[in-house]
Amino acid sequence: MALVGYPGSSSDEAEATTTTPPAKKRKVGGEQKKPSSLPPLPSAFRDLYSSTVRASTQDDPALHGGRKRVTPHIEGNWPAHVYLEWNPTPEEYKILSSCINQKSTNISDDGVEIHSLLQNDLGVSLPLHVSLSRPLVLKTEQKAPFLEQLKQNIITSTARTFSAKPVSLRWHPNETSTRWFLVLQLGRPPRDELAKLLAACNTVASAFDQPLLYADDEKAATPSESADDEERAGRSHISVAWSLEAQTTSGTHLTATAKQDPALSDDHSPSTSGSYAELDVAFAEMKVRIGQDVETIPLPALRRFR
Repeated sequence: MALVGYPGSSSDEAEATTTTPPAKKRKVGGEQKKPSSLPPLPSAFRDLYSSTVRASTQDDPALHGGRKRVTPHIEGNWPAHVYLEWNPTPEEYKILSSCINQKSTNISDDGVEIHSLLQNDLGVSLPLHVSLSRPLVLKTEQKAPFLEQLKQNIITSTARTFSAKPVSLRWHPNETSTRWFLVLQLGRPPRDELAKLLAACNTVASAFDQPLLYADDEKAATPSESADDEERAGRSHISVAWSLEAQTTSGTHLTATAKQDPALSDDHSPSTSGSYAELDVAFAEMKVRIGQDVETIPLPALRRFR
């Protein structure tokens, strides 16, 4: 399937270009006009190549920068994940890169590496995401029913296309504290779409006996705590970098107290120009990865009344 039809791609024309000197580019207003850039790749195309090729049938951290698989691979099981994808603009990538560089400044002398999630090894910009589920494991016969039920739950959730603003930049550990992620925490959108989508996904996960995302947070909440609390509303986050070492906002290693309470590593000072506070993260679709297949679930457009 051709991606883009470019004129002059036949063999005769291609041969002619080797013998005919290129035409001079016209100048507009005394300056050379820059050629137009190619259109961005559609997200559906990215999904086809979003998985890395397996280099081993066993978990080998040496092949993945020291990372360890949280969910062990078992033949016949299908790893699954539900998430919202975000493709930042070039300007937004610059802001995120600046955030990572600021965090990396004070630790370069300690030999601690921070790995950016913004680009791959070839320098190609990568999409980022907000998780709406934990890592799930489905049986083959569960794949289609899980996807169908999830689509129905999204429809009944009344969630629409929306955007969210980052409220903090912090280091946060994974469940086993084997990796620490630099994350943008998102604030609560006006119509609370993040909570609606999370509830819809957790309902489906529960029906298939799968672990729930943030369920422990709900159980630990006291009756006096409200779902509108800013800290709990900002639990949805976007990972932009990772490290094998625990970090504070200043870049030094965390103390034992800070390791026990990750909230101590919060950074709530987005005051400078070009900071993450200027970002507005928009979402128009959900994605479900089962194995290496990715299914896109569009969110209904937000209705605007005059």
